[in-house]
Amino acid sequence: MQIRYSNLPSFFALLLWLGFVASPVTADDTNREGRLYPASVNPVADVEQALGRAEDNDRLLLVVAGANWCHDSRALASRLYESPLSDLVQDKYELVFVNVGFYEQGRDVMQRFGVPHYYATPTVLIVDPASEQVINDEDRHQWGNAYNIDMPASVEYFEKWLNHDAAAEPGVESAQLRSLNLKIDEFEQQLADRLVAGYAVVGPLLEATEAGNRSEEFKASWNELRKFRSAIPTAVHELRVEARQRVAAGEENIELAFPDHALLSWELR
Repeated sequence: MQIRYSNLPSFFALLLWLGFVASPVTADDTNREGRLYPASVNPVADVEQALGRAEDNDRLLLVVAGANWCHDSRALASRLYESPLSDLVQDKYELVFVNVGFYEQGRDVMQRFGVPHYYATPTVLIVDPASEQVINDEDRHQWGNAYNIDMPASVEYFEKWLNHDAAAEPGVESAQLRSLNLKIDEFEQQLADRLVAGYAVVGPLLEATEAGNRSEEFKASWNELRKFRSAIPTAVHELRVEARQRVAAGEENIELAFPDHALLSWELR
């Protein structure tokens, strides 16, 4: 059922806008500020339902995990409802927003699709409903800079995945490459777990800042977290590229050099 703000009592509309009442977001909803990340008691269930609709309607699943306080999250959310991107999304994608709160929510949705964590707000997952595989794995974090990505580039990005052909990808990889990728997965998981501790520190500071209570600790912690989390997908991508190239070149007994990340301030306490 589509819910229109104009048909609601004013106090209820205000609660809905603030995110205290969850509601489905449809392609007919508009919000120029892009505050379209709803509160939900069970975001995984929301995503599962959207996945079912995507499969039934022969669409790709589009998961956008972000927050209403984040200007990049709002920029992408609002653009998804602006033409010409809105036409493409409405026709080819099943869209669901996931609210990450102040970094204390949303990880379970990522893990549902084999992603250790989100490293940017917003993070975009494009999922093939038949295989339930994330097909934009290598650049799912680029939307952390969504405010600076223009409409033509946005349309180009979401168009290119429509031509993704899972059947055309190699179905079998070498035992050595599988082994290397498992090691890379373990490395990424370790970094993601460290990031959880960082989110637990920075999240409450961010929430206090949004409420007008900015602390001296916030800026330093925020910058440290931002630098760390942005380094993770870059490091993982470079390792996977290196592994593929070295295996393709015929090397044997490959040992990857995993980069060190110094202990962070919250890990030294």
